[in-house]
Amino acid sequence: MANAAQQDNVPQQCQKLFKETEKLISQAEKQPGTHTQLNKIKSKLKQSKKQILEMEVATQIKSCDVALTKLTSIQQDNQ
Repeated sequence: MANAAQQDNVPQQCQKLFKETEKLISQAEKQPGTHTQLNKIKSKLKQSKKQILEMEVATQIKSCDVALTKLTSIQQDNQ
């Protein structure tokens, strides 16, 4: 995971995406029957974050924008 200095260089879109996904995982932890999958989900999230942070900044911004749009759409569909 990024250290504090690297975190400052993470585009705002990606910071928001990471925060939203962590919030979803936190909510999932409260759901019955999800605990068996949480380690796998957390591991995939950590891997995805690492891959995003290795991209060029312009690609990070574009990727995180697309992901945030999809995440928002899914959340609205579930309400």
